[in-house]
Amino acid sequence: MPGEFDPRDIRSVPASSVRNLSLQWVGRLAPYRLHRNDEHREALIEEALRYTGLHLENDLSGSDYWSKWPLARRVAVLLFLVDRGVVVRGVRQGRRVFEPVADAETWVCAQPALAPYVAPTLELLAALRREQSPRRPFPTA
Repeated sequence: MPGEFDPRDIRSVPASSVRNLSLQWVGRLAPYRLHRNDEHREALIEEALRYTGLHLENDLSGSDYWSKWPLARRVAVLLFLVDRGVVVRGVRQGRRVFEPVADAETWVCAQPALAPYVAPTLELLAALRREQSPRRPFPTA
């Protein structure tokens, strides 16, 4: 299916794109913005790219908004939310996870600058929450 994430397609993000994206980081990710070497910023972005592509693709592909935008848009929004402390980047059982904080939806709704993007941002947070919820086994016959 066109537009589906294929981990073999991950290529290095151009340094200029990494720098441009990182200009938005003024909170928790500010040290990445200020770092001298692009490799660390690039690694963070590729980590978010893998996560949004592998873990959130199914949930967001049915969205009227997210289905029309490239994966890079999801990455930019996810890292914006991480920078602002609305999503926590951590490790669970040896795997990278991105988890919304308890009041993430309230924070998003309270941001006037996000008003045009509230619905898709809430969709992204919902997909993150579903990804972190315990998996239910399929019923057996």
